[in-house]
Amino acid sequence: MTDSTATKATLQVNNSNSITTAICWCLAWGDERKPKFDLPVLQQMRQALHEGTEVPEQVRLLVEQVQELENLKFPEKLEELKQYTENYPLLWDSKIGLVYGGATKIKQYVFEAAKLPDIRGASALLDRINLVDLPAFFGKYEDFPKSISISQWLRKHFPELEIALIPELIIYSTGGNILAFCPAELVDDLANAIEKRYTEETLTANSCAVGAKFKPLEFRFGLLPNQIDQTFWFNKYQTSIEHPLIQAYFAQPDVNDPQQTFKESKSFNQLVAKLASLFNQRRNGNDWINRPSHRYPPTFETHPYLKRDEGDRRSVVMKAEGLPNAPWFSEALARKRIVGQISKLDDSPKA
Repeated sequence: MTDSTATKATLQVNNSNSITTAICWCLAWGDERKPKFDLPVLQQMRQALHEGTEVPEQVRLLVEQVQELENLKFPEKLEELKQYTENYPLLWDSKIGLVYGGATKIKQYVFEAAKLPDIRGASALLDRINLVDLPAFFGKYEDFPKSISISQWLRKHFPELEIALIPELIIYSTGGNILAFCPAELVDDLANAIEKRYTEETLTANSCAVGAKFKPLEFRFGLLPNQIDQTFWFNKYQTSIEHPLIQAYFAQPDVNDPQQTFKESKSFNQLVAKLASLFNQRRNGNDWINRPSHRYPPTFETHPYLKRDEGDRRSVVMKAEGLPNAPWFSEALARKRIVGQISKLDDSPKA
């Protein structure tokens, strides 16, 4: 799935009220690890936005500016864009986190073992993490027994995330990846939690998660420099449309409607593209400030004189006496086999 495709699908799935609630929640949380307002005020605001009733007085101005963000006319001139930064200081001076992550090198993990139950189990395990575990971080619980334990796991390892995340923050969590809003100062915590969850559940699967902070106006008008006067905007674009770099960046601009081409580019897609670039950098092993290194993938040491599992990769930890030929399993392979058996029972026709 490409970044633009994922984003378009996202905006179709999530209604505007959910996006508004997510942005309001992050702005009301503030730029610290603890919420700027009391948690009951944030909960009342969320409920009021959901029901369409009056929001608490403390956050009313904030909510009004966020609601106006959706209806702002796309500025044709840089002066108009600059006027927005002056008229809506909260939308310009504040920051909101955006986190993108998921499993990587999936085929390497899924097809590591040749037997169908192990392949099925590996695929089902990754799906469960993406569709059940990660949404549960945000309090979006499915009818699944592990949802409660996931909440307990998050409280143990990342206690501040438990109260900071709500279901409306999820933009999408399908196709093996998750994209979600997050309070600005908790971006690294959420990215670390995503990677840690994959590693603890699968032991050997590769995963990657990155995050960045953006101004609320950027969710509407794409990436913007801190010095708004230095922004490359439509007036410059229109005079440079024949330049090779401009044509390459804007993917063959439509000379008959250059404004529409520019508007389609300066959108939420630019933010997702930046996260995709950061994702590739971290996956490739580049160092990351304030975060654990991702340079070394999960590995398990073995020894030439120890018995190994069926894939001849890791030392065994158990013998499955109840299965045909009583195979030996390493812990990573045992998890695949168990989840594979569970998924097979779930897919079997019900009487």
